[in-house]
Amino acid sequence: MIIDLKKYNITKERLKPYIFAMIIYAVISFVMFWNLFVTTNGLVVNGGGDVYQSLWGLWWVPFSAFVLHSNPYITNMILYPVGANLATQTMTPLAGLVFSFLQNISLAFEYNFLFFTSFILGGVFMFMLAKYLIKDNYAAFLAGLIFAFSPVHISQSYSHLQWTITEFIPLFVLFFIIAIKDKKINILNSTLGGLSLVLVTFMGDIEQGIMMIFFALVSIIILLIIERREILRKTTFYNLGLMAVVFLILSSPFILWFSSAYNSSTINTANQLNGIANNMLYSDPLISFFLPSYYNGIFHDASLSYFNQTYELNYQGIQYSADVTEKIAYIGFTVLALVLFALYHEHKKNKLIEIKYWLIIGIIFGILALGPILQITDTSTGIPSLYSAYKALPIFNVLREPGRFDFVVTLALAVLAAFGFKNLREKVHYVNKNLILSVLGITVLILIEYNGMPLSTSFANQLTTNATIPYAFKDLGTQNLTNQFSILMLPALPSQETGYLYPGLSMYYDTAAKIPLVGGYPTRINATQQQLDENIPLAVSALYLQTANITGDYAVQYPSPIIENYSDLSLLWLEQYRVGLIVVLKKAYNTQAYYTLDSYLTSIFGQSYQDNNLTAFYVKNANLSVFNKTITSYTIGTWIPGYTSGYLPFCDSQGGCVNVTYATEWWGGNVRGIVIFAPKAGKINMNAKIVNLIYNNPIYLDVNNANKPLTINATNKIENYTATLNVSYGFNQLLFYQNNSTITNSTSPYENYGINNITFEYNTT
Repeated sequence: MIIDLKKYNITKERLKPYIFAMIIYAVISFVMFWNLFVTTNGLVVNGGGDVYQSLWGLWWVPFSAFVLHSNPYITNMILYPVGANLATQTMTPLAGLVFSFLQNISLAFEYNFLFFTSFILGGVFMFMLAKYLIKDNYAAFLAGLIFAFSPVHISQSYSHLQWTITEFIPLFVLFFIIAIKDKKINILNSTLGGLSLVLVTFMGDIEQGIMMIFFALVSIIILLIIERREILRKTTFYNLGLMAVVFLILSSPFILWFSSAYNSSTINTANQLNGIANNMLYSDPLISFFLPSYYNGIFHDASLSYFNQTYELNYQGIQYSADVTEKIAYIGFTVLALVLFALYHEHKKNKLIEIKYWLIIGIIFGILALGPILQITDTSTGIPSLYSAYKALPIFNVLREPGRFDFVVTLALAVLAAFGFKNLREKVHYVNKNLILSVLGITVLILIEYNGMPLSTSFANQLTTNATIPYAFKDLGTQNLTNQFSILMLPALPSQETGYLYPGLSMYYDTAAKIPLVGGYPTRINATQQQLDENIPLAVSALYLQTANITGDYAVQYPSPIIENYSDLSLLWLEQYRVGLIVVLKKAYNTQAYYTLDSYLTSIFGQSYQDNNLTAFYVKNANLSVFNKTITSYTIGTWIPGYTSGYLPFCDSQGGCVNVTYATEWWGGNVRGIVIFAPKAGKINMNAKIVNLIYNNPIYLDVNNANKPLTINATNKIENYTATLNVSYGFNQLLFYQNNSTITNSTSPYENYGINNITFEYNTT
């Protein structure tokens, strides 16, 4: 079937401006991001664990849909054996499905393809929108340049794939504006409008779709106020309604997948970082609209100093470290000059009505980008902003990063700047040669201000990361794993220094091995999910060794109130999680830390495989004595370690205070727990050192939800305590708690009672 393009007035002559603009945008993209273009198969833009997580998402969605025939929003390939709900995951599901064939080259190639096309198509689609509005090719070209290469787009592209693929935003806005202004029912336009909203929502991010729906609602309200006749037509409602129907039909597979994963737990996970302080960390200080980007290679050295000094957040006396990426909102003085000229010219000609809508849109979304409380620089002013009202809207408030509204601000500025250039052109009466030179000059000025090109090799290296997967992961597979089939990569837990870099890297490497991963990095991980790894002493010790160059303690350790055989405890959990393979990522450790970890693992498992990137151990080689000989125990809940020195006052509920040193105790408020794995049923003796700060309120010990808990009458002096416990075969739960216990000194690093040196052994009498 051949589509007659002439029927839709699509001819070579009409296509020429779009093709020419696309070529220029492509050239600018390849020059600006030369450090990626030279090796698109081996490097990706830098962003720590987020970039690796995005690479995993590109692999997972088609693997789930085409190979496993399962819901991509639910997986047991990470956080095994519990699995993860990915409804809050920042995936780009449609991008993964549509371009999965590029994975035959490599995942990194697919990622970089999406990276480059976001700039090229972002420019072209913005060109289309501006040309429709302004009817001027040169002005439309500048609008495309401003939107595609805006500092906010470049900065997000250096961290988040889901906010790199933003090119469909202007496409949706184009079809939305046409649907409103068209005086006839336009089936083709409405269909394309519904399709463009699908592309916004699922090629990019669900938050993008939410933002565009909010944009549409705000636009309708604005247009009802300033152009009521334009919008109060039956054809408008028909066209918008058809767009909505097309969107629902085309996106129905994703909506069904998403809705089956969406539940109250999902909502809680989505909202866990939706407090005001977190919102402000992702908000724009007012000054950020006027300061060049950190990623600008020309101004990088200068911007580095003010980013360090200006973009920390001080809120309610607490200093927060801000993400540089989320604080970039630079408008550009060249663009600002064009916008101001547009406003001046339209005002002088009494034609402000033509740009009033775009001005209002820019102001509203610019204020939203400032977050819940206005920040001028790095300190909260205490003045509530419009986002405080937005935050109260159900569903819409899932978009917890106010700075992301900058994409709408940039779009509005691009349109206004295009109007400004058109007005300038009409005022000066350029001839063709001078017109081209003026466009070229303005383009150069904008690119100098918006530049994202690293001009030094050192800075270029900072902005890329090696995405080569070690061959061993393709070769290891599931061979010789018997019925144990999950994999644990160390370090599995996030550290203060590297964040989720290595949990994210583990996910990416696992795309080659295709083995369920114990751990990983879902977008909004919660404490329960992370505890899966924290249960394993080996994972905790591996984390301590990763940061040993700071603490200086190169030893395998697992601090806990329990005196335990931590090797046996690790083996217990490895068996419970059906781990068949342990992989140590060498580059996470310095030489001494790696040697300590490698020696420890070799003593238990024997060395199975080693290359320059990793060391792998087969769990089946371990001595699993834990399962028939040893009582094994571990803590649950949060036990707070005591300080190493110092005297601190504690006050009981009657106001009596004591000064004591409890340097080695582990502290709980209400409730703290321990789990015992017993290879056989029987009686066991528990020995511990216990101190009770609220000594007139006894501590209770409940074993397996017994009707009558044991009473521990401990005092505010550290004393030995012994109890005989009845346990069943398998897992037994011990809970320590007090009734209505409080401590009046809220600044205390301890809580109520402390326990240490807990041991368990079978009672043979």
